[in-house]
Parts: sequence; C-alpha cells; structure tokens
Amino acid sequence: MKIKPGSKGGVKAVILCPTRELAAQTVRECKKLVKGRKYYIKLMTKELSKSGNFKDMHCDILVSTPLRLDHAVKKRDLDLSSVEYLVLDESDKLFELGFVEVVDSVVEACSNPSIIRSLFSATLPDSIETLARTIMHDAIRVIVGRKNSASSLIKQKLIFAGTERGKLLTLRQNFQESLNPPVLIFVQSKERAKELYKELAFDDIRVDVIHADLSEQQRQDAVDNLRAGKTWVLIATEVIARGMDFKGVASVINYDFPESAAAYIHRIGRSGRAGRSGEAITFFTEEDKPFLRNIANVLVSSGCEVPSWIMALPKLKRKKHRVDRDPISYLPDEV
Repeated sequence: MKIKPGSKGGVKAVILCPTRELAAQTVRECKKLVKGRKYYIKLMTKELSKSGNFKDMHCDILVSTPLRLDHAVKKRDLDLSSVEYLVLDESDKLFELGFVEVVDSVVEACSNPSIIRSLFSATLPDSIETLARTIMHDAIRVIVGRKNSASSLIKQKLIFAGTERGKLLTLRQNFQESLNPPVLIFVQSKERAKELYKELAFDDIRVDVIHADLSEQQRQDAVDNLRAGKTWVLIATEVIARGMDFKGVASVINYDFPESAAAYIHRIGRSGRAGRSGEAITFFTEEDKPFLRNIANVLVSSGCEVPSWIMALPKLKRKKHRVDRDPISYLPDEV
C-alpha cells in the first residue's frame, strides 16, 4: 500500500477480518510494520462502532469485522468514499452465507473509483472464487505454494480412536507420554469445547477454552495466556482457526474431525509457521470415515504418508451434515 501517513482526508485503507480476534491481531501486526512512522491505525471496536465521532477521527488504516463496519457506515455515517485499498482477509470465510450481504454493503460504501481490492486466504474454493470475482475487475491471482494444501513443515497424523470415549482416552495417553506446549485442540461446537475443558481440568494440565459464549475480553485473555505460556493447552472451536498466529505452536489436535479439507488446512495451519516445524494429529472414528478421504488427500499433497486403505475409500461427492456425536465423558453411559 502507498498511503501517506497522517492524512486528514478520511480513511485510506480498510482491512476486513471474519473474527474479532483476527482483527485485533491484524492491528498489532500493522503497528509493528509502521513503527517509527506516523500512521493512524484503528480497530473498529464495539464501542467505536456505536458511539464513534467519525468525522473528527484521524485514521489511515481501519481494521474491522464486517458487521461492525457495516453498522458504523449505516448508523453512524462513517464515510468510506476516500478508501484507496480494501483488503479482505480470509476471503473465503467472508464470502460464506451470512457474510455476503454485509461484505457487499461495505464494498459499495468504499466507492472510490480508483480503489484497489485484495483478497487473501489459504484456501479458495472455485465456488467462492466465482463469487469473489463479482467485486474484482481484471483480477490477478497469485498462488504461493500448492493450491489448497498444508505446509510441508507440519508432520500430519491420522489416528483411529474407535469411539468418542476412545478419543478422550487416546488424548490423555498422548499427554501422559508427551506434552509439548503450546497445544491447540479443535472441537466442532462450543458445547463440546466446554465438555472437554471440564474433563482436562481434572488433569494436571494448564488448560483453557475459547468459544462464542465468552465475552470479548475473556476470549482475548485466553489467546494472550496461550501466547504468554500461562496456558499449555487451549481448546477451541472454529472461531480461532482463521488466520490467528501463535508463536511456536508445537501441536494441533483435531479432537473432532474437520468438516472439510479447507477447515482442516486452516486448523492445522496454526502450527508450522514462520519456518518452524509443527505437528497435527487428527482423531477419527467409524462415523468419520465418509469424510476421511478428503482430508487424506491434503496429507498426500503435503508429502505425508497415508495408508492405502484410506486412499481406496470413496470420495465425498457432496457435503454431509456434521456427525452427531455423543457427549465428551470418560464415564460409561448409564444403563
């Protein structure tokens, strides 16, 4: 971006992120990049969105989630007509259902005819790319590495755990044999995040959990504590899988099998960053077998070995509903 610092002609660049955590991280990284120069970089917080006096606001680069920015434009008369650069981070997530109309509204508000739009993501399915090109003119596509593949620095494993109870037993055995923090554990819902947290809280492990029911401050504290080493293991839902950068994450564990290859790539991408090696362990049960081949293809494209019987499984021709799993508990079911 070629933006003059300290300009008074309104916001010059907008960066859209799908989650509040990623938006906050983006602001921190932007401030590092412009250190020593008088750029005004702001995060669109809930308070700023609802009560900000945008006419008097000095801001060169504004970072926000779509809903908060759209609210500021429609309810607080935030003027984005002078924006020269619009960046959509994790663009495939931003173009999913529920975000499309809001993103379109923000794109329309950024009405500068000379605006430059940029989209970034580790994965970009063909259907989403087609949709994204509706806001791009003469777009240039740049691919770094192999398309829709994971980093070769990540050692990937598929572990058959049999049942839901078997997954909990396998996890505890892994921690007893080798616990190399920090570790991220992904589950498919906030209810399951709470259940797994209760189980691991009984063990001698510094564990925390992050999910949508927590306040913004609680979620940020959970992220900060993992970064600071106060937490060894963080249990998370998909909310944290997108773009978050944890320095030196040693291992990612997919406790619940990811619903798509894209979700898998984003989850395990929290490890193996900035040239460091990492590990990704994915548990699967009998119920997960219909999804297994799609994830195995990612392992193969990254240079990992996969048993031949897995590669012989049929390809998933259509997206299925997530598996309806038993509650996470080591206690046997009551008869």
